[in-house]
Amino acid sequence: MKSIICIIALQITLFSQSPAPIQTYFMQGNNINTVFSTDGIFNYDKISFPSMDAGFVWPVSSSTRMTADFATGIWIGAKVGIQRELRLAASIYSSHFTPGNIPVLGQITPQSVCSDPTWKGYLVQLTDQSLVNGGTRIKTAGGTQYTFVYESWASWPVAKGAPYAEVNGIPGYQPGWTGDRPGIGNGSLARPDDLLFMVYQDYTNCTNQMHLAEISLPGGTLPLGVEIHQLSFMFNCPGLQDMYFMKFKIINRSSLVWDSTFITIANDIDIGNLQCGAADDAAGCDSTRNLAFIYNGDNLDCNYGGNPPVLGTRMLQSPIKFTGNNNDTAKLPYDTLIGYKLLGMTSFIRFTNANLDPCFNDPDEAVAGYNFMRGLDGCGRTIINQVTGQPTTYFYPGNACTLNGWIDSSINDNRYTQSSGPITMNSNDTQIMVISFAVTRAGGNSNQNVCNLISMSDSALKYYYTDFQSCSTIGIQPISNEVPERFALYQNYPNPFNPATKIKFEIPLLRGVDGAKGDRRGVLLQVYDILGREITTLVNEELKPGTYEVDWQAENYPSGVYFYTLRAGSINETKKMVLLK
Repeated sequence: MKSIICIIALQITLFSQSPAPIQTYFMQGNNINTVFSTDGIFNYDKISFPSMDAGFVWPVSSSTRMTADFATGIWIGAKVGIQRELRLAASIYSSHFTPGNIPVLGQITPQSVCSDPTWKGYLVQLTDQSLVNGGTRIKTAGGTQYTFVYESWASWPVAKGAPYAEVNGIPGYQPGWTGDRPGIGNGSLARPDDLLFMVYQDYTNCTNQMHLAEISLPGGTLPLGVEIHQLSFMFNCPGLQDMYFMKFKIINRSSLVWDSTFITIANDIDIGNLQCGAADDAAGCDSTRNLAFIYNGDNLDCNYGGNPPVLGTRMLQSPIKFTGNNNDTAKLPYDTLIGYKLLGMTSFIRFTNANLDPCFNDPDEAVAGYNFMRGLDGCGRTIINQVTGQPTTYFYPGNACTLNGWIDSSINDNRYTQSSGPITMNSNDTQIMVISFAVTRAGGNSNQNVCNLISMSDSALKYYYTDFQSCSTIGIQPISNEVPERFALYQNYPNPFNPATKIKFEIPLLRGVDGAKGDRRGVLLQVYDILGREITTLVNEELKPGTYEVDWQAENYPSGVYFYTLRAGSINETKKMVLLK
């Protein structure tokens, strides 16, 4: 077995423009093992192999290394000052960002920040009491051992802007198992298993030099003066084991106004390893859900085999824009803002490596990158929906689950930008964006996996808006330890009902299932209205064989006929129920 020792604490020096120290941190809080660097690059492993490789390993239980995401980064672009000069800061394979903050508003980051070793990543574990004071754990992912070095809770850098959960009611941070603890901010009491905090800014190596232009790194502008506080966190409980979350606090630390500002996630998802998994992927989005994804276009991958997974990113919280209209409301988990609106995902642009059309190639200049962020092609042309013939800012917004609308009919080495904007950010203004990453192959084939991803993303949104207070968004309970002989979906009871009912189902032992989780099965239980519209997801997780019962609370739904469908692999069973109020 290959072993990677002391990965988390390892400091390496990467030479992009000058030798500012970049640190790399692996995280494995559930079924995902991935990597984050203090220059704003994530899911990209720069240190484990002679050449860089995909860093998103899933599932960790596999005896061989299987990866679903090659590299991801964040882009900020805006028109700056009275002259509306374009400036853009980006990361994906390389980065314009350097660890540290911008301590003085309107000034260039001093060299003392770049030489300060405390501007690093801070990784903590919040559900193992023995790690309150820090410690080491060895974990395995894809046949490789990783050594994780956790910081003590007392070392959590509150003074650098790291948020904490106020538990004991005493002002200030007093960490302890029953006291305050590292947190995800905005008053949240959520307790993820693993939590990582870092800060970076775009004065590369603490200079005011032009940003570098490289493949998929749109450069050629001066720095914006942006400071980003990044939180990455994972939960290891049912329903969340194949997701992780990122929260970005984006601050305009320049003295200039940013007009027409866009915030973008740039993602190079490769389902399967680089040698065989890069060129057979298809792209898609669900614009109503703020969801972008990549799935395997031919349902066969040399790394994952048949039924390869789909991986997607959903904007759980997008930038907010002031409208002054009292009919607009931005509802956040921690606040309700009248006269504001959440912008959501305003564009999804698919581009490819070595595209014959240069307007859809990897953008290495700021103008092309900013055009992508605005929902245009790299040359500034409008995108046309190939089914409706109408202008759009979304590539492939059709339903890749049911194969309706404009969907990706080709397979390529696809990348995408998932953007939100435009907004105006005055000096010292802050915006927050929260993203979920989710991966699944529970549907049984590539298109059904997209169905499952959509449901998972809905669950992620529910978790976020309920402060992750439960390891399950639904009241599912195992009610028997006996192993059923067959799949079964029972009639709900009572039926008719008002307003609550119970649904029982059975999951048998599966034989001949590949992988280390052959005793588990991806189970999806959803409710639809009489028109076939999905109303809610009651179950979306891997379950052991057994008999289960789940409650549906329908007090917020009108009287009528509803249908509930159980999906597990090739099994698809539906029953009818009646809500009478």
